[in-house]
Amino acid sequence: MAASDKKSHYTIAKILHWSVGFIIAFNLLSGFRIKEFSLEIKQVLIMIHSGIGLFIFMLMLFRWWWRWSHNLYAPPRWWKRPSMLLQVIFYPLLLIQPVIGIFVAVFNDYEVRALGFINISTIAAANESLHSMFLEWHGTLATLLIILVFVHGLERTRIMLGE
Repeated sequence: MAASDKKSHYTIAKILHWSVGFIIAFNLLSGFRIKEFSLEIKQVLIMIHSGIGLFIFMLMLFRWWWRWSHNLYAPPRWWKRPSMLLQVIFYPLLLIQPVIGIFVAVFNDYEVRALGFINISTIAAANESLHSMFLEWHGTLATLLIILVFVHGLERTRIMLGE
């Protein structure tokens, strides 16, 4: 592959990285605030939150495909580099998080329509214990992802500063 092709592949990967990163940060941080609102407002916010979550899921699948199909970020001994190892952890977690979110919506006791038209809540009957369990997992994984984002930022800062 020509060097210019490789450079353009990395440029697209970087654009995807930062775009998805901002969307994920927004959804992670806004998700914690949803429970503070009335049911009417909460339903609208969950519609937006779940739609963004599905969008993140699709973008992460695309990013994973882009990365591996163009053989990007596969340096020798990648498992010994903390930033590479962190990426290997991020991808599955960022795919699992929206799936858990779907289960939260599936067992919810009110209608959840992702993006306003994908009625997730009709997949199964409301179940408070399953809803609570998946909601707890969703929140715990969100907290873990926020911590990992900070670790990722610190690691990249350390590398940029040449330490």
